[in-house]
Amino acid sequence: MDGKPGDRRLTESGAGFAEWFDAVHESVVVRDLDGRVLVWNTAAEQLYGWPREQLIGQLAETWLRSEPAATREFGEQQLLATGRWDGELRRRNDAGQELQLELRWVLQRDDEGRPAHVVETGRDLSERRRAEAALIASEQRYRNLFGAMAASFWELDFSGVGTLLRELRKAGVDNYAQYFARHPEFCRQMIGATRIVDVNDETVRLFGRGDKAELMADLNAFWPDESLAVYAASTLAAVGGLSHYSIETRLRRLDGSVFDALFTACFAPEAVARGRLLIGVIDISERKHTFAALERSESRYRNLFQAMAVSFWQLDSSRLNTLFAGLRAQGVTDLHAYIDAHPEFLQRAMEASVAIDVNERALKLFGASDVQQLLGPVTRFWMPGRAEAFRGSIEAGWRREPGYQAETRLRTVDGREIDVLFFVTAPPEMRDKGMVLVGNIDISEQVAGRAVLRQLQAELAHAGRVSMLGELTASIAHEVNQPLAAIATNGAAGLRWLSRAEPDLGEAKALLQRMSDDARRAAAIIARIRGMALRRAPEPAPLALDALVQEAMQFLQHELRAQQVQLHLQLAPNLPAVQGDRVQLQQVIVNLVVNALQAMAQAGSPRRELRIETALTAAGEIELAVLDSGPGIAAENLRRLFESFFSTKPNGMGLGLPVCRSIVEAHGGRMVAGNRGDGCGARFAMTLPVATVD
Repeated sequence: MDGKPGDRRLTESGAGFAEWFDAVHESVVVRDLDGRVLVWNTAAEQLYGWPREQLIGQLAETWLRSEPAATREFGEQQLLATGRWDGELRRRNDAGQELQLELRWVLQRDDEGRPAHVVETGRDLSERRRAEAALIASEQRYRNLFGAMAASFWELDFSGVGTLLRELRKAGVDNYAQYFARHPEFCRQMIGATRIVDVNDETVRLFGRGDKAELMADLNAFWPDESLAVYAASTLAAVGGLSHYSIETRLRRLDGSVFDALFTACFAPEAVARGRLLIGVIDISERKHTFAALERSESRYRNLFQAMAVSFWQLDSSRLNTLFAGLRAQGVTDLHAYIDAHPEFLQRAMEASVAIDVNERALKLFGASDVQQLLGPVTRFWMPGRAEAFRGSIEAGWRREPGYQAETRLRTVDGREIDVLFFVTAPPEMRDKGMVLVGNIDISEQVAGRAVLRQLQAELAHAGRVSMLGELTASIAHEVNQPLAAIATNGAAGLRWLSRAEPDLGEAKALLQRMSDDARRAAAIIARIRGMALRRAPEPAPLALDALVQEAMQFLQHELRAQQVQLHLQLAPNLPAVQGDRVQLQQVIVNLVVNALQAMAQAGSPRRELRIETALTAAGEIELAVLDSGPGIAAENLRRLFESFFSTKPNGMGLGLPVCRSIVEAHGGRMVAGNRGDGCGARFAMTLPVATVD
């Protein structure tokens, strides 16, 4: 460092100056004309981060790195030309952070007037610049938001209202609310004193006619008399120091139309101090109309709910939803399997299904005198061991199905048991809200009627079997006579063997064994006949259809031989079982075969063939078909075959096929009749569903 006189004097007296410089709040840096630091005060240490011991004697720009360079160079030129420069530069502190600085450079001269050193004072503008940038960004965001919001926004100047209120106060009015109520014309005066400063695009769309300038006036055009009280209330809110005021009211457009609006006034303290406020307006006309329609709909629903001739219950299923959520959290995916493993869950689900409303029909059906008797958990209405329908309904809910229905039996308040069609209506969005609608239709009479119908069908089937046995009398007699004749023959032969001088006990024993076998065969034949003739209730059970065919053919084997009919059995192996009554289904098979035999005999068919087929259909059902080689069915008779008392036989009663079809339909199946595809006879087929496996 050069030992210039001015620099030496400043350095030599540095200790004295240091205390003075350190008392200054701004950064003070003194450098010589080469740029080396002579003084570095405490504020400079705090601003830049480097201690004075480290910077004294160092080139300042090596550490401070002032930018932009063009501004720094211009400052140096100004300093030499005028002895002073004021401006802003960016520098880095010891942590590498950028600082925005406001600087002043003053050129100091020695006693002879020559430039000696530069005194720099500096102030950090970084925080202020960041705040200004944030303010600008905020203002821009606000302006964008103000302009782009779907709600109508107004910036208002209400300083004129303040003047009116102060004058009112001077006149001795201290109760603004009372004065406003008594002087609506003053409220109108305040509205006229409220000037519109700015509005957004939505305001132009909602209130104007496309020209924003039309709106830049006072509020009178937009405020109908019916809403004067709202303006008064918002003024009182502002005077009372509230932060905002919001209410539903009616406002007017420039075209004169009045609409429902949600009006909100914001009283930000800094804005109020400047006589400004921001109001927001949302058009709620559609919402009001929708709400009114909803109220009407609710009223209609309530009237319909109460007036329906069906028992309706509204259930709160929110607790059931919680149970479901708990199971899903545990990883349960199959509720049916879960209930099988945890049957107690069914009770918990009932307790979580709570009736919260019922209609008048529910009171009558369940023997209640008051709604409260039916409200609460539904557990008491389900009988132990008879909750299959309830289980099915919650499993449907688990699968998020919109509805469920089943026939079941429920218990009433007065202890009766009633048969009902139980149905649940609960789309997923309803279930998510914990709402389920349950209906119960009393079907006690229908259930009783079905029981009577089943009894009549059983009796008719029994009559058909007895009638059929009458037609097979000769075959039955032959079947029974065969083992009886064998017994008589073997008995006579046995007596002869025993009557010899030396009885042959071995032969006699063998003959007695044959007699015993024939007796059992006769007993089996009589048991089959008795089973066909006996009147009893149907006994559904899983049955192998092929085995039923074999048994029926055994029953009819003499008839087949007597009529010289060639039998072909084409039975599909390993067919699933069907659910049905053995005797009734056997009756259908026998009746179809006997009809085929009689048709071939009546027509005198030279070639008599009977084919019985079983198969699994594409729909997953079991089909049994009986095909003969007779004359087939005349076209005019096809549609009448299953009519009661219609017969093509001279002495037929016309009940056999109708009874067969009623039996098949009672088993959930169907029966069809037609002619073979090759035109060589008739084809009768019945289709039955596969037995379900529990």
